[in-house]
Amino acid sequence: MKSVAPASVLPKQTIPSPSLLFRDNRSDNWNRFYQSWNDYLEDIVKTYRQTILHFYELGARYVQLDDTTWAFLISRLNDTKDQADQHAEYEKLAQDSVDVINGILKDLPDDLTVTTHICRGNFKSTYLFSGSYDVIAPYLSQLNYDGLFLEYDNQRSGGFEPLKKIWNGDENKRIVLGLVTSKIPDLEQEAFLKTRIEEAAEYVPLDNLAISTQCGFASTEEGNKLTEDQQWDKLRLVVQTASDVWGQI
Repeated sequence: MKSVAPASVLPKQTIPSPSLLFRDNRSDNWNRFYQSWNDYLEDIVKTYRQTILHFYELGARYVQLDDTTWAFLISRLNDTKDQADQHAEYEKLAQDSVDVINGILKDLPDDLTVTTHICRGNFKSTYLFSGSYDVIAPYLSQLNYDGLFLEYDNQRSGGFEPLKKIWNGDENKRIVLGLVTSKIPDLEQEAFLKTRIEEAAEYVPLDNLAISTQCGFASTEEGNKLTEDQQWDKLRLVVQTASDVWGQI
């Protein structure tokens, strides 16, 4: 990738987040191979660290863990507020995710950037999860990522208020606002995007904010309901808006 990318462009390697192992019965067989759940979690950390460091050895300097589990937890934590036992299970899943992710991120090379994208589903212009980030903000605030890509392309993502807790005063952490939708071809107005950035800056300093598309244009081979030209239009809009707000990029 680096050999074909412009010298000024830093390629990003994306891989699934380890928290995806905690959903949909994917870890049901852990006790066939491990004496304890913690032993299993420790091996996940070890495996992910080895993988990320191998990417680093191959020249990667930017790795992103794509994560749908946090959006899943927004729904589950909201739906189980009156069901103490189930709610506690999802709270444990959330904390286990924090502990595993931070274990992976610990003591990585200083020149390696690691971020995450919290995805709400992306298949043929549809989505899976809705709800404000407030219910998971206490967990996201603990994550030691360099940046978090958060979807904010419509009202199903809630307001910007949780950003203050998510950012948590970390001057080295970037909150990337997914304001430009990747699901429909309608092109956003730059003035509207700037207004949204100003609203978010009430909770996180402008220097710690950035803008992106809400998600990728194709999480599966079917893609979303946009043409390639419409996708490029949206990417140009992101670049132009970022240049106007934060200066030349």
